[in-house]
Amino acid sequence: MWGNRFRQRLRMAPLHAAVALADRLAGRARRDPLPRAHEATGVGISVVIPDRDAPELLMRALDSVRSALEGLTEPSQVVVTTNGAPSERYAEVARAHPHTEFVHHAEPLGFGAAVVAGLKRVRHDWTLLLNNDMTLERDALHELAACRAGDVFAIGAQIIQRSADGRREETGFTDWYADASGVRIFHAPPGDGGVPRRTLCVSGGAGLFQTRQLRRYAGDSVCYDPFYWEDVEWSVRAQREGFRVLFCARAIAHHLHRATTSRFYTPTEIERVVERNRVLCDLRNAITGHGAASLLQRVCDLPYASQRELSRLSVAARVFARRRRAACVQLPVVPVTLPVAGGPPSRVTPTFSVRFRSAARPRLLVISPYCIYPARHGGARRVEGLLRRLRCEFDVALVSDEASLHDARSFASFDGLLGVHLVQRAVGDDAAAGADLADRMRSHGHHALRQAVIDALRIHRPDVVQVEHVELAMLSKLRQAGQRWILGLHDAFSPSDFRDPAEGARFADHVRSTYDAVTVCSREDHRLFAHPRAVCVFNGTDSTQMEHAPSDSAQLLFMGPFRYVQNLNGIRHFLRVAYPAIKDAVPEASLVVLGGDGAPAATAGDDVFAQPGVRVLEHREDIAALLGASAMTVNPLSGIRGSAIKVIESLAAGRVCVSTLEGARGYADAGLPGLVAVSDVAGMIDPIVKLLTDPARRRDIERPDAAQLARFSWQQCAAVQGDLYRSLLGTSDA
Repeated sequence: MWGNRFRQRLRMAPLHAAVALADRLAGRARRDPLPRAHEATGVGISVVIPDRDAPELLMRALDSVRSALEGLTEPSQVVVTTNGAPSERYAEVARAHPHTEFVHHAEPLGFGAAVVAGLKRVRHDWTLLLNNDMTLERDALHELAACRAGDVFAIGAQIIQRSADGRREETGFTDWYADASGVRIFHAPPGDGGVPRRTLCVSGGAGLFQTRQLRRYAGDSVCYDPFYWEDVEWSVRAQREGFRVLFCARAIAHHLHRATTSRFYTPTEIERVVERNRVLCDLRNAITGHGAASLLQRVCDLPYASQRELSRLSVAARVFARRRRAACVQLPVVPVTLPVAGGPPSRVTPTFSVRFRSAARPRLLVISPYCIYPARHGGARRVEGLLRRLRCEFDVALVSDEASLHDARSFASFDGLLGVHLVQRAVGDDAAAGADLADRMRSHGHHALRQAVIDALRIHRPDVVQVEHVELAMLSKLRQAGQRWILGLHDAFSPSDFRDPAEGARFADHVRSTYDAVTVCSREDHRLFAHPRAVCVFNGTDSTQMEHAPSDSAQLLFMGPFRYVQNLNGIRHFLRVAYPAIKDAVPEASLVVLGGDGAPAATAGDDVFAQPGVRVLEHREDIAALLGASAMTVNPLSGIRGSAIKVIESLAAGRVCVSTLEGARGYADAGLPGLVAVSDVAGMIDPIVKLLTDPARRRDIERPDAAQLARFSWQQCAAVQGDLYRSLLGTSDA
C-alpha cells in the first residue's frame, strides 16, 4: 500500500486515480512514434528572454544576442519578458537596445509563464529561448539556424558551466537514466563538435525551437513553475510525436548557473522544487513505466509542501489528460534502469550519449566488484585508466557491481564499449567486509553477479576475461572453452588471509589451475604470490606530461577515500602522532584530507580531525588544483598490499610525497627523487618539517622527470597488459 497514513492517501486519492485510469485507458492503444513527415518551415528567428529583476544580467545577454544576430540575413526580433520589478528598472537596457520589445509584468512569473507571455509577441517560425544569465558566442545562432528542418523540434547549444567542485555541470547534451527514485536527467560530454547529434532534450535556457510546437507545449507546462523540468517535457512530447531533437556542439553559450533563481530562492527550496518537478514529469509523461502505486509513493516521500501542491484537483486532472495521451505512444529511447539491491542484473541499452560498438576486434570482458565509472578509489582508477587505453585495441564489455553508485558520469563513460551489465548486492551482503578472504569472496561473488557474468559470456563471447580483485577469483568456475582468463590482483593474497590455511592453499591451487595469468601492481606482490605467468602492471597516472608549477604553500594534502579503511586509519594515526609536532614547528602548516564521499560526516566529533588547520573534503573533481595548492602530499599507510596510486599521482604532478615504506610499495625502488619514504609515521615528522622550511630543497626534488615517470603512464601500463592479452591469444608480434 502506498502512502504512510490514511489522511495522506485520502488527500492523494485523486492523483492516484488519475494515474491508474490513464494507464488503463492507454494500455491497449500503445503504438510506436511515427516518423515526422518533412514540413516546410518559414524563415525568421525570434529571441525570447525571461528576466526577473536582473537588468545587469539582461544587458550582458542582450549584448551577446545583438552580436549573434549580426551575421543573419533573415528577419529577427528580440522579446524580453520582464517580471517582478517595475518597468523603470529597465530604462537603461531599453536605451542600449532600442529595437528590443519589452513585455512587462509587475508581479513575479515562473519560467513557463514568462515564456508563454513572450511567445504571444513572437512573429517568426523559430524561437530562441535564452536565460538572462546566458551569453551566446558570436556564431552560436548561425550554427543553430543551420540545423533547422521541418521534422526538427529543437536544437540545443553547447553550454559551458562548471560546479564549485571543478566538475563541468552543464554541457547541453542531455541523456537520462532511472533508479529507485525515478527518472534522472544528466549532461553528457559534448563530443568532438562535429555533426549535430540526437539528444534527449533541449534546455529552455539556450535552445532554438519551432515556434508552433513550442506554443503548444509551453502553454500546457506552466504546472512546473517556478522552474525546471518543463523543457524536458517539451522535448519528450515532441519525440513521441515524431520530431527530432538535436544538439549542436558548435553553438556555444556560457551560463552563470542559477544566477537568477538563487537570488529569490534558498538552495533547499530550489532542490525541493526540482525534486517535485522530477516526479511530476514522470506522472505526466509515463517515462519509467512505473504504475500508480509506485509513483504515488514517491509523491508521499516528498516534503509536505510538495505533497500539498501535487494534491490539487487541477493537477490530477492535467496529469490524467497528459498521461493518457503520452502512455499511448512508446518512448523512442527508454531510460536505462539501474538494478535495485538484490534484484536481477540490468543490461545497459544504447541511449543518446551511449552508443555501443559492434564487435570487430578481440573481445575483452572485464568483471569488477566495484563501480569503475566514476572512479571513487584507487582500485577503480586503475581499471578506468587501463581500460581507457585498452578499449582502443579491444572491444570491451563490462560487468560491474555497485550499480547504486553509478550516476550521470557513468553513462557517458559507457559510450563505445561492447556492452555493460550492472548489478547491486543485496543489503547485508557487504557485512563480511572486515572478515577473512573466504567470507569476502562469498559476499562479492553473489548470485546476481554470477548471473550477470553468465549473461555477458553468452552475449559477448569474449576472447579474454579479466577478473578484477581476488574476491571474485572463484568466477573462473564459469570459464568456457576457448577463453583466456586473467586475474587482476590489486592486492596479492597469502594463506594467512584465510582462517583455515588449508583453505588458503586450496584456493591458491585453484587460481594457478584456472587462470592463464595473473597481474600484480608491485614487485612486492609479485614475490608474495607465485603463478606460472605473473606479470607486473604498475599503477599509473595521466599526469606524466603536466607542466610543472613550483609549490608555494605550507599545505599538506592526503588523498584517500575512507571506504578503504587503511586510508582512514592511516590519516588518523598521522593526525595523532605527526601533525601536532609539524604544526608546532611550522605554525602556518595545514592539512587537507580528501576522504571521499561522506568523509566530513565520518570524522565529525573526532578530535584529531578538529585540530587547527585541518580540513576534510568529500570527493572532488579538481584534484589537479588541490595538488597545485599544496606543498606536498602525505601517505601514512600501513598494512597494505598492492600499491597506492596517490603516490605516483603526486610525483607526476610535481609534488613531493612523504610516505611510510609500506605506503610506498611499488615505487620505493624506482629512483624517484620526489618520493621520501620513512619507516613509520613518526619518522615522517622530520622530513616534512625540513621540506616546509626549505622551499628551495623541496622545489628541487619535486620537479618531475618525464623519462623516469614514463613507465608509470597509463599508456605504458596498458601496453604491458595488452601485450599479455596478445601473447595469450597467440597474436603477439614477439
